[in-house]
Amino acid sequence: MATSTMQELIAEGRAEGEMKFGRNAVLNVLRKRFTKVPKKIEKAISQMNDPIALESLNVEAATCQTLDEFVTALK
Repeated sequence: MATSTMQELIAEGRAEGEMKFGRNAVLNVLRKRFTKVPKKIEKAISQMNDPIALESLNVEAATCQTLDEFVTALK
């Protein structure tokens, strides 16, 4: 039973680490491309918990022409 609980905790920690990495990846691309990222965009990204959506937003951050275009994809 203890092993099962330990495995669950490890899986949860790994999932949270992946979410944090995904959020940071999106923000880093935006900061590199646009220098200043508005706090409301940072907040919206920091609240995301869907790895597929974060991956999609990372691509959008790398390819959008403007922050407004990115915000449209964020909605």
